[in-house]
Amino acid sequence: MTTTRETEQMAEATPRDLDEYLTIFIKQAIVTYLSQEQIDFDDEQLEIDLRFSAQASFGDYSMPVMKWASKNRLGRPPLAIAEALATVLRDMQIPGIEEITVTKPGYLNFRLNRPFIGQVIIERVLDAGADFGQNDAGIGTKVLIEHTNINSNKAAHVGHLRNASIGDTVVRMLRSQGYQVEADNYIDDSGVQVADVVVGFILLQEGILQLPEGNQQLPGESFDYFCSRVYVAVGKAYEAQPELRNLQKVVLQAMEHGGQPEKGPDYAAMATELSQRIVQAHLRTMSRLNVSYDLLTWESVILHSGLWKRVFEMLRDRGLLEKPETGKAAGCWILPFGEEDVQAEEGDHTSDKILVRSDGTATYTAKDIAYQLWKFGLADDPQIGVQFHFVPWGRQHDGRLLWTMKAPQDDSTTSEEGDPKRFGHAKRAINVIDVRQSYLQQVLYESLRRLGFTEQADNSIHLAYEVVTLSASTAARLGVDTSDGRDFYPMSGRKGIEIKADDLINAAMERMLETKPDLPPETAARLAASAIRYFMIRYHLQQVIALDMDEALRPNGDTGVYLQYAYARANSILRKLAGEGYRTPERLETLPEQLEQSEWDLLRHIDAYPRSLAEASAKLAPYMLASYVYDLAAHFSDFYEHTSPILRETNEQVKAFRASLVRATVQIMDNALRVLGFVPLESI
Repeated sequence: MTTTRETEQMAEATPRDLDEYLTIFIKQAIVTYLSQEQIDFDDEQLEIDLRFSAQASFGDYSMPVMKWASKNRLGRPPLAIAEALATVLRDMQIPGIEEITVTKPGYLNFRLNRPFIGQVIIERVLDAGADFGQNDAGIGTKVLIEHTNINSNKAAHVGHLRNASIGDTVVRMLRSQGYQVEADNYIDDSGVQVADVVVGFILLQEGILQLPEGNQQLPGESFDYFCSRVYVAVGKAYEAQPELRNLQKVVLQAMEHGGQPEKGPDYAAMATELSQRIVQAHLRTMSRLNVSYDLLTWESVILHSGLWKRVFEMLRDRGLLEKPETGKAAGCWILPFGEEDVQAEEGDHTSDKILVRSDGTATYTAKDIAYQLWKFGLADDPQIGVQFHFVPWGRQHDGRLLWTMKAPQDDSTTSEEGDPKRFGHAKRAINVIDVRQSYLQQVLYESLRRLGFTEQADNSIHLAYEVVTLSASTAARLGVDTSDGRDFYPMSGRKGIEIKADDLINAAMERMLETKPDLPPETAARLAASAIRYFMIRYHLQQVIALDMDEALRPNGDTGVYLQYAYARANSILRKLAGEGYRTPERLETLPEQLEQSEWDLLRHIDAYPRSLAEASAKLAPYMLASYVYDLAAHFSDFYEHTSPILRETNEQVKAFRASLVRATVQIMDNALRVLGFVPLESI
């Protein structure tokens, strides 16, 4: 039997998983072999390609050494290299390795003592608890992640849910790796969309605009839903009466330049009030998917702070801007780009980018340049010299305090104000924005380079994702006209062809209750949130997804509901054991003689969690973590179905091992589901 000290030695030698454990000893063996053979070669140049064995007869892991045999490397036959390494490794008497063999043309094969290795894996997981899988690779590095970013003119729609689900999951992944992460929700509250809703309210007051469902908020209708109706109606009014766009320009000017008018409506104040009310609604919507933030940043605050004015002066004074006198851009300030600088949008005949319109208003790109500089702490650089105020907005559903940005000249009093250096001042900035904005993101980063902020430009990352469409069946269920027979349906907010986020969440809850009427409403809500979040992240970011309600809510297969059911089933086993008075041992004193294949597969997958999480985090790829968690749930289901029920197991060693394995599975699933943004359900 393996001693406790051997177990401790292996645990100490294994930073993350079995791969690293074996690699440690393989590297030691390589150094010894090179010394014995008097081969003058840098051992770091020998790639260690450890993989699962192709055949069970070979063992658990295999490693080819054929690439090492060339004359410019070791200059020995691969079989001879493998045999020599096997001899060195056998002499090391490595805990947990049962047998080391060699096969042609040059493979090292490792057969492990599975019960012992399983014990080590289980104890590592249970000892670490909620910290298992956490990493300190990012300690000392601050990352700012901007996500959600909804125009504050109407209700959030399904596409926003993909942005928020991706962004929030990446926030959680990077925090698990030790990074200091600031999650910012940038509110686009000074653009034409918000101006259009202000115009809509003015036209409603003057009796010029008529809404089909009535000119007041309907009973039970939230403010953001009402504004969505106003926004669509204003778009139609512009088509019928183009002269109304003159009012849009007046409102936009007032919003950008601020200040109390001498007479007439205070358009800027109207925009601020409706934006704040709509953002509050957006936050409620996102909280239903367990999404939270650290800071609200506002486009209007960036403008009114003078930050964009300072950045504009820098660009102009350094000769980086042009002001054409003729053509479509006459009177505008443009940032000229050649084809070698950025990839122009399809159908765009010029790469030049307008930053200031001829009427003096700034474009989205202009404001984004200023905002990007703030993210890196450059706004309070002496050459710019703008410092914002930060005050609490309120507590969120998860207890996290949400802060909001205020302009330097905002003198409204507050009992608490945050340290300006606490926000922004990031080393890396990740912008979660859909792929249609790729060109503008290129312009943004190239602008930073031209201003001399090359390091910041290089550390700016556009995490692009494709759009969400609706399957025909889901579109029909949510009220979209599907009589044209298409397979999927894209959305357009301007035309009113979109599915609001809350409508989707509500429909998902209703479907859960249809399939299982006895579900508590809170459980149905969490299952619906898990289903939607998972569906939004499980695909590659560059894949257009067609949301299908039936597929997303399936209790089996690659869905968030399936993951929750697997977690609940594992918890149910532990509850039943406890109900019968069985106490799972804190330490496994004795082990089964051998493991079932399903037990070993589950253990290996549990062991892979830290590596899988680290790799997904490094690649900013939520779909990779989602794939891992689904495989984990599938391996647990296979273990559950192919081993004798733990409750009826008579062999105490087997029962104790399997009960401990279930405990470890529960811990890993709890850790992983929380990184995915789920609220794990112990019972359903």
